[in-house]
Amino acid sequence: MYETPGLEIFSTLIYLVLIFASLIISVMGSVVLLAFLTRRSIDVKEEIIYNRNVGLALVLGSFIWTIGQLCISSMKPIMNVWYSTFATGFTLKSGLSFTVGILGSLLNALIIGGLAVFLSLKILMVINKDINEWEEIKQGNIAVAVVISITVVVAGIFFNSIISYIVTNIFSF
Repeated sequence: MYETPGLEIFSTLIYLVLIFASLIISVMGSVVLLAFLTRRSIDVKEEIIYNRNVGLALVLGSFIWTIGQLCISSMKPIMNVWYSTFATGFTLKSGLSFTVGILGSLLNALIIGGLAVFLSLKILMVINKDINEWEEIKQGNIAVAVVISITVVVAGIFFNSIISYIVTNIFSF
């Protein structure tokens, strides 16, 4: 398939490393974002592990899914460039360009994912002014957690459809 021997295996390994990096970024970014949104009034570890708060776990899972999906979607255009550029040979300039593109696209996805989660929750909380969603989740109200989680996932699906376009235009090779 490729002119350079071993490029397919090497590309697969790079893609797996990037998926693992996306997983780490989405988990860490989600925990930080949750701490920011709750103003650290909820101890995530205590609530999920010791108090077995299913609602908070559901909300955290929706954050992780949203940011992870955006990270994966931002890597696709970069990997397409990888396949087309490195099939003919590897140069230092193209390698640096690829590295900067990957780091930039992951940072871009983290920022857009964080904004998608933040804005969707702010809109939901403005609509429901008289409900303290975080306090309800802390008390174990799973219905509120489901509404927040679905709101975050829908925002993630919307931004997922445009992330490739944004990455392609920002990081043109």
